[in-house]
Amino acid sequence: MKRVEFVYFSQDDVIKVGLTMGETISIVETVLREHGLGRVENPPKHGIHPLSNAFIHAMPGYLPGLPAAGMKWVSSFPGNVRHDLPAVMGLMVLNDVQTGQPLALMDCRWITAVRTGAVSGVAAKYLAKKHSSVIGVVGAGIQGRFNLLALKNVLPEIHQIKVFDINPKVLKNYIQQMSQVIKVQIEAVASPQDAIVGADVIVTATGRLEKPIYMERWVKEGALVLPIHHRGWENTLLQKADKFVCDDWLQLQQADRDVGGFDGPLPPLYGELGEIVLGRKAGRQSDQERIVDFNYGLSIEDVAVARTILEKGRVQKVGLVLTLCQGDLPLQ
Repeated sequence: MKRVEFVYFSQDDVIKVGLTMGETISIVETVLREHGLGRVENPPKHGIHPLSNAFIHAMPGYLPGLPAAGMKWVSSFPGNVRHDLPAVMGLMVLNDVQTGQPLALMDCRWITAVRTGAVSGVAAKYLAKKHSSVIGVVGAGIQGRFNLLALKNVLPEIHQIKVFDINPKVLKNYIQQMSQVIKVQIEAVASPQDAIVGADVIVTATGRLEKPIYMERWVKEGALVLPIHHRGWENTLLQKADKFVCDDWLQLQQADRDVGGFDGPLPPLYGELGEIVLGRKAGRQSDQERIVDFNYGLSIEDVAVARTILEKGRVQKVGLVLTLCQGDLPLQ
């Protein structure tokens, strides 16, 4: 049999192909539309939990319409800072949909970061007030940064960004870095409440919290809340929201049942984000609605983004071609 080869992309290779946030938002919007139409295979995440606050997830996905198939094997270990390692690491595998042949193996850290931010961008496009101008961010880590990049892409009238983080060095670095790429006033605030009160769009990206620290009364009329984590919000926010939206209701229910997503029961679902992108469900209908959109993460988004990176990499000759196998299996 002939030689079977695949392309390996390091994190530097993934970044080098030059996929922009705007392109990623467009990719994710297309994926959500396919999800809304039911033309995907996106089984709920399955994982193992070596530590009580950590996981390694297997996330397979198939998009017949592209076509694209693959799986992300991704870990999240918040304590990795002690080992001078990233909290999130993993691998992305792409397969040929006709033969199953592995086509590419990629670092998935950047892919995870950019597509998670891009989903918030799509959500804000349909669910934020049209003239949203004040953004509140709690958590100045990777998702606090990529979410802001995405929001600025779809909300051009943003003129104030309020950010809080428990680590002063991380917060200072956030302001220095983001001020270079987003020419908008970025203000460090003294508490989560200061970041949330008065914000049109609220991003809480602080990881899993053991008890609620974000209060429903802090969220103003007309705000869009984007939790990028498990728990943290008091349950009354979910129950009192005018609309509760998620990316995949089956997956969110399973996560809430198996690992605990919120401090209290899930509220009734208004609709999945893909249904809203399709127009089957209305997005924001008034400037007074308070909307919560919890996007737990879809493997098909990672697969679609990785497929675009592979295509760009082929044109740019980025990545290392490696041999997977060749010839018949020896008997020994």
